[in-house]
Amino acid sequence: MKNKNKMILVSGMPATGKTTFAKWLSQELCSPHVCYDNIVEKTLETGKRCCENEEQLRKYYGEFPYAFFLFNFEEIMKTSSFFIADFHFSDMMKQTLDELTNKYQYETVTVHFDCPAELAHRRWSERNKTNSMRPNLSAEQFIEGTKNNKDFRYGNHFIYVDTTDFSKVLYNDIVKNIYKCINGG
Repeated sequence: MKNKNKMILVSGMPATGKTTFAKWLSQELCSPHVCYDNIVEKTLETGKRCCENEEQLRKYYGEFPYAFFLFNFEEIMKTSSFFIADFHFSDMMKQTLDELTNKYQYETVTVHFDCPAELAHRRWSERNKTNSMRPNLSAEQFIEGTKNNKDFRYGNHFIYVDTTDFSKVLYNDIVKNIYKCINGG
């Protein structure tokens, strides 16, 4: 990865710890961080102020968070900056990622956070139980809706992180692996 721009994609199902890690990594490396969850939260927050009910909010919300995520993603790429992006990436995004990485000459390290889908669903449900704007999904709906995020692999280097037990996830070890990838290891 010596002659190209670099980015780190932090991928995985919701509630696997990817955003927490990406925020930490962004601070550690003093690098920009594009976070889909932050865009969703701001969209919901803004929508609540201008929509009278949940149906109006869903129409307002639409595809905006995803489009705005990609907009920010590309805007950073235009600057040739090193950056971190976290999202529940899926294979359906590979064509878009290929277009952007080729256009802006980026190489990618993907750090994939994973745990059993049933555990991710429990974490996600617990986290969202007080958020009336997030849908209440059964385990089956969650698993079906996230199956494309489960095995996402993209880019020049891939690092797998098992988040079944958060206490065993060592950020500094992940960073060492990232540096090995970036420095041609």
